[in-house]
Amino acid sequence: MDLDHILFLAATLNLIGDLYQILKFKGLLPRWILASNLLALSCCGLIKWLRVENAGFISIVILVAYVGVIKLFGRKGAPGPKAPSPATKILIATNIAMFLFQVSQNATEDPDRLIAVGALFSPLLQEGEWWRLVTAQFIHLGVAHLFFNMMGLWFLGPMVERLLGSFRFILGYLICGVGGMLVAWAVAEFSPTPTYIILMGASASVLGLVGLQAAFALQVFRATGSIGAKAQLSSMAQIIALQAVFDWMVPQVSSTAHVGGAVVGFILGMSALKPKMW
Repeated sequence: MDLDHILFLAATLNLIGDLYQILKFKGLLPRWILASNLLALSCCGLIKWLRVENAGFISIVILVAYVGVIKLFGRKGAPGPKAPSPATKILIATNIAMFLFQVSQNATEDPDRLIAVGALFSPLLQEGEWWRLVTAQFIHLGVAHLFFNMMGLWFLGPMVERLLGSFRFILGYLICGVGGMLVAWAVAEFSPTPTYIILMGASASVLGLVGLQAAFALQVFRATGSIGAKAQLSSMAQIIALQAVFDWMVPQVSSTAHVGGAVVGFILGMSALKPKMW
């Protein structure tokens, strides 16, 4: 599957997932949000049907515009942060800075160069280079890989950071990334046919934020029966389901790292990393 198809798939899956949430909670949302979603989906479908060149890239632009409109107008008067918190900004800046370093080293696609700048390579991990579990979280395989992960961090990070505080947020983010990569390594290493793997990217860490937020929402729902917590829990389940579909359709990504990150985040949220306001 080429990059353009991957971009189109990512955009449409996100819009379809959002449509499900809008229909599920349409009584609590303005009607224009449903109209905006259907318009964005129709535009993506039309450009694909017409075989417009770079349909995937255009679909991503449509998705970003749609999300931007929802964030700008759909949250007016709503409580909570409207922009990424400091630690979220630091993590995004660090990822971008690392990618610029990769570009300077011509290490955006070549496996050997990616390993040289810190990607996780299982034989080296087994030789004791455990630091790669952290550095690999800040290395990305091209602009699209970086963009999707940073978009996820941009939208998921602020809420989790507000609940945990900046220091514990960064700590949880890194632990989820390490946990996800360890799960992927263990599955590859101890499977009936062991294989070497190269891992990189922030996706395990970002899915860890989904797990954390799901744990927080579940605890609030159990305690209060809050409709808002139920909606948030449903949204996190949707993200994980859509990620699973995407992973199944795009075998180049590591589904085991994603699952591992989400599970580690959920366990942390239910145990060690309780929200500071509770």
